[in-house]
Amino acid sequence: MNPAHALLLSVSAAALVELPSAAHHSVAINFERGEPIEIRGAVKEVHIRNPHSQYVVAVTDKDGAVTDWLVEWSDRNSLIRRKVDVDLIKVGDTVAFSLWPSLRLPNVGYFVQAVLADGSVYRDCGFVKYREAVASSTQFRCDEGSRTAVPQ
Repeated sequence: MNPAHALLLSVSAAALVELPSAAHHSVAINFERGEPIEIRGAVKEVHIRNPHSQYVVAVTDKDGAVTDWLVEWSDRNSLIRRKVDVDLIKVGDTVAFSLWPSLRLPNVGYFVQAVLADGSVYRDCGFVKYREAVASSTQFRCDEGSRTAVPQ
């Protein structure tokens, strides 16, 4: 096999392996990032871990039927680095979540923000703000990653 064909074959094989992996981990590919939807329910499970954090939320509809929703979020390491209080939402809490809905799966969404029972808003400042602070050598601060004032 000539070297050009071998190189082309190697690059093609690498792309076939890498593209599905990138798509699996991409919020933009898996979730509709337009206007978020809102769900409200009782938190059944909390999994703040790597590679993905998740909440399982029991949502009761107007007819009384209960559906479990899976709320996905960033990995534990990234959340901690971005100073998100990962212990703020606990099993049994009633929380209103704003989510980007899954493009492929029903009752699955990506965390945008949460309104806790006391009315405080909880969200992740995100990687962009964190990266900007690192690049400019400034202190990173994310007040939204902990309890913030109740919206007026």
